[in-house]
Amino acid sequence: MASYYDIDDILVEEQRVPVVFQQAVNGVDIDPSAETHCVEPGSKVELPYWLAHELHLRKVAKMKVPACFNQRTKLELGADGASVDLRSRCLYFYEFGCKIAPLVGDRDMGSFLLSAFRTRYQKILAKAHNAAFTAHSKLLSYLTKEETNLYEAAQSSMAAFKKWRIGGPRFERASVLGRKRKEAN
Repeated sequence: MASYYDIDDILVEEQRVPVVFQQAVNGVDIDPSAETHCVEPGSKVELPYWLAHELHLRKVAKMKVPACFNQRTKLELGADGASVDLRSRCLYFYEFGCKIAPLVGDRDMGSFLLSAFRTRYQKILAKAHNAAFTAHSKLLSYLTKEETNLYEAAQSSMAAFKKWRIGGPRFERASVLGRKRKEAN
């Protein structure tokens, strides 16, 4: 559940979604170059998710699958998911996909998101533990926001492990173990 004040959730809901209006809507200024302030049924426009979601729930407009989840993306992720630049398609790819999946009528989107995440997850963790600093910036340039957070968490955990492994004694002797019992008289 997202927080009302969560900036990432706000940015996810600002993603554009193609919609097709089912009903005529008056008093709407979607296209500034239009002469009338009316949207006819069958009109196709791109709206922010938060608005498209409300219109979809009221059955005024029907959402379509956004371009970042099209067939080409699915094929690329199926072929070699770890090398696909998802950041350029949608910075919040997984979170946006989870929000939009039940609304667009694509039954395969949930399994598609899961398989994409599984494929990329293994590569991200492997690179986080082994990557040099030069590869770091190149790798981050094609990761989504969720994947970037995962990558940074993996790197910090690896750094903490190395610090623990190299520094200090591994075991400390308890002070209780150093004392001898008093002999009974």
